[in-house]
Amino acid sequence: MAEKKVVKSFLFGALAGAVTGAVTALLFAPKAGKELRKDIADTAQTVGEKTVELSKKAGTSAQSLVKKSTDWAVDIRSKFGKRAGAEEASADEEAESVAR
Repeated sequence: MAEKKVVKSFLFGALAGAVTGAVTALLFAPKAGKELRKDIADTAQTVGEKTVELSKKAGTSAQSLVKKSTDWAVDIRSKFGKRAGAEEASADEEAESVAR
């Protein structure tokens, strides 16, 4: 779990660093205003596309995690549910025999 947080933090930091570096390079490059604005727009579009791609991957990973968690919970419930059900059934039978 901690490893996923480290990877997530690293990816976020790398993305933030890439954006900051790209914007800084564009702003300090000796270009005309029109050319600079085009470069900024192109970079913004590229960053937007990469953000969408990363969001889709994160969504897919989250869905996979939910599926695994659900399967795990169902498995645990079925293992412990059978034991609890058997204990409840024997308790019900005892209660009925006492009532008779």
